[in-house]
Amino acid sequence: MDCPRKTGQARTMNLVPFANEHLEAAASLLALRHRAHRATLPLLPGEPESATEARRILEALRQRPRTSGFAALQNGRLIGFALGTLRIDTTWGRSAWLFAPGHALAPGTSPEVYRDLYAALAAQWVQEGCFVHAALVPAHDRPALEAWYGAGFGHEQVHSLRSLDPVDLRPGVLDSPLRLRRAGMDDLDRLLEMAGLISEHQRASPVFAPYLPEFSKDWPQDYTELIEGEADRIWLAEQDGRLLGFAIFSPAEQPPDEVLTPPKSVTFTVGVTREDVRCRGVGRALFARGVEEAGRMGFRACVTDWRATNLTASRAWPRMGFSPALYRLTRRIDERVAWARGARSTHT
Repeated sequence: MDCPRKTGQARTMNLVPFANEHLEAAASLLALRHRAHRATLPLLPGEPESATEARRILEALRQRPRTSGFAALQNGRLIGFALGTLRIDTTWGRSAWLFAPGHALAPGTSPEVYRDLYAALAAQWVQEGCFVHAALVPAHDRPALEAWYGAGFGHEQVHSLRSLDPVDLRPGVLDSPLRLRRAGMDDLDRLLEMAGLISEHQRASPVFAPYLPEFSKDWPQDYTELIEGEADRIWLAEQDGRLLGFAIFSPAEQPPDEVLTPPKSVTFTVGVTREDVRCRGVGRALFARGVEEAGRMGFRACVTDWRATNLTASRAWPRMGFSPALYRLTRRIDERVAWARGARSTHT
């Protein structure tokens, strides 16, 4: 594919399949994009600001199965690129993803170029039967976000960061003192019972996120591993022997094509409180305990994510000090486009 397009740029732009010859220039664009991103959120890892490290990240991204993309050229110069990955799994079915390091534009380039790059990718994705498309976009880049919104994407997930500075504890309104402690194997059954509250909350309006029945079959093993994990922590909040909530902290994973997570980060994976004690300081107390312990264990930052439509999380976690770093934008295409091509003539 080599198609000239007008995109608001002064000169004609060509889209060509991304190849090894574009890698060095793409790494420079990614490094510049990350530098601008980190200027607004200094907690982000600094390594991707180096073109050498950015190239290593892009090489790792291209190693993912079913990854390909396009380069936008103007007079032979790379002004933008997008690398997408097809995923086939139980959660998403057949989907296509633009991961955070998989796209960037040269400074001064119209964000409309993103829409052209996406149009080229989307044609291939739909041909492959992938009707769910996702893009992870820096939260600070309003022009880029507007371009993706203009391509039919909506805001689905927030990926965020915070330091391990102490949490401001506000006076609670509980009738009796709260007991915070680390979970043990004797707590497994109670944890599993409360884990069901999470899926119920996410399934309800306005999130409407399905939890497939087969996922819960793994919960006993998953929670056992977390309880016994050397660096994992499940913190419980109890009052008069009743479990009011819990919070889970685990070492953050750092894939080779990662640009979000700083070194020595902990992931705040789950925070849940019973509905009748929300807004009474239970969740904040659990989070504060987890942050305090993570700092003692040598971690330096905390990452988490939540659905934008989860009203409870989207209001609570920013108040706990989290700053948005990436937004996951998604678009779901009507699958009937694969066969619905309009009326056919009946004349012979």
